[in-house]
Amino acid sequence: MAGVLPFDYAVRNLLRRPLRTLLTAGSCALVAALLASTTAFVEGLGRSSASQGREDVGIVLSRVAATDVLRSTVGAGVAQEISAAVRGIARPGGVPAVSPEIHVGTRIRLGAMPEGEGEDPAYEGFVRGISREAFLVHDAVTIVEGTAPGPGEVLVGRLVAAKLGVAPERLAVGQTVRFENGEFRVCGRFVAPGTTIESELWAPVEDLKSLTRRGDVSAVFVRLERAEDLAQLELFTHRRLDLELHAIRSSLYYAELAAWFTPIQALAWVLAAMMAAAALFGAANTLNAAVQDRVRELAALRAVGYRGMALVLALAQEGVALAALGGLAGLGLARLWVEGSSVQIAMGAFRLEVGPSAVLIAFGGVLALGLFAVLPAALRVLRMPVALALKET
Repeated sequence: MAGVLPFDYAVRNLLRRPLRTLLTAGSCALVAALLASTTAFVEGLGRSSASQGREDVGIVLSRVAATDVLRSTVGAGVAQEISAAVRGIARPGGVPAVSPEIHVGTRIRLGAMPEGEGEDPAYEGFVRGISREAFLVHDAVTIVEGTAPGPGEVLVGRLVAAKLGVAPERLAVGQTVRFENGEFRVCGRFVAPGTTIESELWAPVEDLKSLTRRGDVSAVFVRLERAEDLAQLELFTHRRLDLELHAIRSSLYYAELAAWFTPIQALAWVLAAMMAAAALFGAANTLNAAVQDRVRELAALRAVGYRGMALVLALAQEGVALAALGGLAGLGLARLWVEGSSVQIAMGAFRLEVGPSAVLIAFGGVLALGLFAVLPAALRVLRMPVALALKET
């Protein structure tokens, strides 16, 4: 009784029909690239919001606005009152980490005002008015070029160009940016890995107050010494009923924002599953056709003593080898075209990263596809009547 067919038998069979092998491996490569890209998108979308939240940072908003920072209005003097009255505020270098900020979705124009009726396109963007204390609260932000913004200056996140859909050179240090009827000089660039903050422009809060004709701010961000000290911030908002404020932990605030993207993430997985299913049926049809072409050969192997399971194992080796070849090619494509690219969403943008989980899901998924695609051909081999198969021409 013969045992298991050698692995090189499966490899030789793949080489006998190079065009079919390349087409099947190509479909596996596309599935692997799709799964890696989908995983990177879903993780990036969730991480971009959730990673901005911290347990030791509280956000003070107006009670009317609930959790909508764009609609919130907080008195300009509230930040100073919080610094003086709330215990447990972090004070690096003796400076209270209390950041009054204005958040504005606005139309951004690049370059100096054109003369006459020249083109002056506007782009939808997000501007955050900040004070120096913002860098004490948002310590994920790192200035990689230039300096913090002073009067008439703006600091640009590294994803702003991708968000606006323009060349990065147009937002280089020294360039001009215009919004809210004001003109600003780009004074530097910053990064904040894994967050949508990188798609924002930061300008001095006083400049933004003047341009938007408001004496208040959108919210006050407070960094605490311990996560438990949020109770002190909440106590302040409850005592000062006249200010109509409420405090929320930033991790909870951004988690609620991330929940809005859950349907988009689910839709991305549904689309990926549909395309993987299409590739599965195509691969199954290809392997089934390969069995049809080799029916006499397989019957002869059965006749000389190889069991049906040995032939099924050989087919499984072919399927897995094809899937592995396509999976490696697909991961290479994902690393080449997806890694480091950016995706625009709402008023922000985030970067795509093909990390370990994306590699595992993509490669594991395409190997599973290769195994499942073998099933119809395997059933045909197990049910094949040897005598009749040997007579087929």
